[in-house]
Amino acid sequence: MRSQRFFDAHLDLAYLAEMGRDMLADPPDHPEHPAALTLKSLTQSHVQRAVATVFVQPRGLDSSGHMVDGPWCYSSPQEAYQQSLRQINWYHQWHNSGHLNLADSIDHESSQTLELLLLLEGAAGIRTLDDLTDFHRRGIRILALTWVNGTQWAGGDQSGGDVTTEGIKLLSRADELAMVHDVSHLSEQAFWTVMEKTSQPKIASHSNCRSLLPGKQHPERHLSDQQILALANANGVIGINLFSKFLVSTGTAAISDVVRHIQHIVQLTGRTDIVGLGSDMDGGFSARDLPTGIRRPADLGKICDALATANFTDTAIEQFAWGNWNHFFTRAGIIK
Repeated sequence: MRSQRFFDAHLDLAYLAEMGRDMLADPPDHPEHPAALTLKSLTQSHVQRAVATVFVQPRGLDSSGHMVDGPWCYSSPQEAYQQSLRQINWYHQWHNSGHLNLADSIDHESSQTLELLLLLEGAAGIRTLDDLTDFHRRGIRILALTWVNGTQWAGGDQSGGDVTTEGIKLLSRADELAMVHDVSHLSEQAFWTVMEKTSQPKIASHSNCRSLLPGKQHPERHLSDQQILALANANGVIGINLFSKFLVSTGTAAISDVVRHIQHIVQLTGRTDIVGLGSDMDGGFSARDLPTGIRRPADLGKICDALATANFTDTAIEQFAWGNWNHFFTRAGIIK
C-alpha cells in the first residue's frame, strides 16, 4: 500500500466528541471499532488536512423510525444555535491545546499537524443573518444550507423544495463573507438555485454519482450527471463518500466501487481535477458500512492502490488524495 497524504473533505469530528468519543485517544487496535476515527488516527494515517463539520440534528424520530437524542440534537432554532456553538468550541479547544490548526492558521505548505477547515452542515443553528457573520468570525468557512429534510433556508435531498426567500438572503451574506457553498444535501431544485444565485466557489463535500445507484429511495442525495457537469463547469470539487449504501444500490461496497464512482466523474467531465475524498468516515455509521477492506483512516491508501491498478496516473492519484482539494481551497482564499 502506497504512502500518500490525504485531504478529506468531510469528517464529523465534533459530532463524534458530542457522542462521547475521546477524540484525543490513541486509535483502538480492534478493526471493528467504528472506523477507529480519532485525531491521532487521522494524523497517523497521513490525513493532513480535512473539512470538519458543525452538524446538529433534529431531536425525534429519524427517517428509519429510530429515536435520536443527544447533545448534538435540537428542538428549536435557539437550541440548534447553542449546540452549534458547542461544536465550534470543540475545534477551538483542540486548536488551543495544539492538537490541530484551524483555517486561519493554515499556510499553503503542509505541516505535520492536522489542519481543519470548518463547515456548517445544515445551517439549522443560524437564527439570523448576523449569526452567520458571527460563525464566520469563529472560523466557519463553508456553508451548507440544509441537511436531509430541509431547513428554513432550503429544501433537502429527502424533502425536496427550493431555496427559500430567507435562504437567498443567507446565500448573499455568505458571498459577502467569501464563504464556500456546499451543495451535498440540497434538493436538486435548491442545487440549481445555489449554482445560479451565488458568486463564491461551490463544492459537493461528500456526494456520489446518481447514475451508478439505480433504485435508491432518495436519489437526490446523489449527483446527477447534469449536476456533476455543472460543478465541473464552475471549477468545483466533488468528494467521494465512503458510506457503502452511497456506493452500491444493494449489498456491501468494495474498493472497486469507490474507483467506479471516481472513474465516472473523470470520464463524464474529461477531467481529473474535480474529484477528491469526502469520506464521511464514521459519520453516524459503523466500520461495517464502509467498503470491504476499509475500516479506518489507515486503509485509505488502498483506494490509491486500486486507482493505480485502474491505470490512473501518479499525478491523477495525487490529485484525488490531496491536490484537488488543496488547490481548490487555495484558490478560494481559505488556505493562504
